[in-house]
Amino acid sequence: MAPLATTMMDDMGWLTTQHIAALGIINVALTIPARIVIGSLLDRFGPRIVYSSLLVVMSFPTFIFAFGDTWMQLMISRLLLGSIGASFVVGIRMVSEWFPPKHVGFAEGIYGGWGNFGSAAAAMLLPWLALTLFGGDQGWRYAVAFTGVVTLCMVLFSTLT
Repeated sequence: MAPLATTMMDDMGWLTTQHIAALGIINVALTIPARIVIGSLLDRFGPRIVYSSLLVVMSFPTFIFAFGDTWMQLMISRLLLGSIGASFVVGIRMVSEWFPPKHVGFAEGIYGGWGNFGSAAAAMLLPWLALTLFGGDQGWRYAVAFTGVVTLCMVLFSTLT
């Protein structure tokens, strides 16, 4: 959302910098509780099912945010989207299973770094997608919705392999 904030404010007219700031804070509100819940689900169902389920569930608030027109829609979808931060727990679990104990810390450091890189890449690519590929006043919406489509494609790919 951050790299698209000014475009969103221009498009929606009523959206202010205070709204954007609140959406940024709201986005992290459920991250910690979600990580606890996802950790418990991992113990019961394993990483593949939990990660795929998390991606499917999180695609819905992505689409709601992309096409939301009211404060309530944006606020609730961002609140729920903060739960995607729990996907980090799945990756940490998988990395700890894939590497021997004396290399787990290094491997998890690499994993965490790539997660941050992915966030930075998205922050650079989404404005380009919004302005160049999709264009127009609603380009930001389609760029955000595109991330939901990519998420669903990842689930499809992971279930077929």
